[in-house]
Amino acid sequence: MANPGAFDKDFGYLMPFLDKVAAAASELTDPVAREELIQLIAEEKVRWERARELLRGASGSAAPPSPSTSAAAPLLARSSADGINRVAPLTTGLTVGSLKQSR
Repeated sequence: MANPGAFDKDFGYLMPFLDKVAAAASELTDPVAREELIQLIAEEKVRWERARELLRGASGSAAPPSPSTSAAAPLLARSSADGINRVAPLTTGLTVGSLKQSR
């Protein structure tokens, strides 16, 4: 078993970061984009909380948790990066670099 507290500092940065992204999502003017980003971040928070539980020694489940999204939700967020780049390089919005605005 991994050291239960080995990732506490990282989670201490990750979860507030996800909260900031969710807050920024609420300011998007496109209602469809706003709802999609809010949903994506909510799903990510659930996944990372589960990862944290597993690292702390929680028992694994035989089946992955059922997704809370509707069948109409786009699959881009759940695809591998290679698959996204081959299939839809411009529609994913993937970026490399800082998310902070430059001055």
